Amino acid sequence: MKKVCLIISAIILGICLLVSMMFLGFLYSHQNSVISSLPDYESKEFFTSGGFQDYTDYAEYIYDNITIEDLKSSEYFTITTADDVEEILLHIIDFEAWVEACGGELKENYDFDKTIVTEGDFFYIETKDGEPIGQGTYGKFDNYSAYYFDVDAQILYYFHNNI
Repeated sequence: MKKVCLIISAIILGICLLVSMMFLGFLYSHQNSVISSLPDYESKEFFTSGGFQDYTDYAEYIYDNITIEDLKSSEYFTITTADDVEEILLHIIDFEAWVEACGGELKENYDFDKTIVTEGDFFYIETKDGEPIGQGTYGKFDNYSAYYFDVDAQILYYFHNNI
């Protein structure tokens, strides 16, 4: 009887691990597709808070020599206009509220300066705004990933929240 319980427990654990790995692999591959659309970065700093389903991520990818042509040739990034600055800042302001709420390592290492968001840099925002969830739809800030590339500093900032 103990062997049967042990085998069943091992199978259940294996299935849970497999599902978790598939989910995390999907998240990594999507984020990676945006990052992969650019040349290789020199270094990165990545901080997260949360768990399997609800989490908040912040990362900085440092580049050596990204050109405007590199960013324009990406299928994701577009040049920032005055109207875009406002939209980007709305996401960052929401993100910062979650950083405060999450605390911990994420709060200790979050150091983004909103004053660098200006015209002429590049960005990409992906959101589930308006997509169905249960009986309703996602709101503007319920689940998003925002990428902001500061051309002068050669840093790609990544903000993700789905809490």
